[in-house]
Amino acid sequence: MTPRALIFARDHIKVTSLESMYSVMRYNDFRNDPLAACNCTPPYTAIAAIAARNDLNDPYGAYPVPPYGFRGSGAIDAKITSKRLMQRLEFVAVSGPTYDTQPPFVWSQTTGNIANKLRHRGQPDAFKFKPQQVRWQPSTTIDAF
Repeated sequence: MTPRALIFARDHIKVTSLESMYSVMRYNDFRNDPLAACNCTPPYTAIAAIAARNDLNDPYGAYPVPPYGFRGSGAIDAKITSKRLMQRLEFVAVSGPTYDTQPPFVWSQTTGNIANKLRHRGQPDAFKFKPQQVRWQPSTTIDAF
């Protein structure tokens, strides 16, 4: 009965292709989705989505439990495959929080001092990567522990 489970239960019928599965996995329309509503100020939370993004919550908001509020956490990638891709040892992956219906995550534009609280040395400033199709290269050696 969690918001994510209810969203999957509601939206699974939309999955008819690899592209539509990608859209479901990157879904976050927390300001408009009734399943993201909470007894909060503002009356919704970005954690109640498939691709959660707590950085989008109001840093000055009032939330009933800390995980519902503003913080540096959430979905950081998506990986999907299909029967056809699986047979070729392939999958589609994207790095970074969703930006399908939200702004991309940008360290230099974060609010609430997230950039100063979390280590991110070596990371790009903006996370707006395109999905990539990846093929596993089977190893010919076995690594021992």
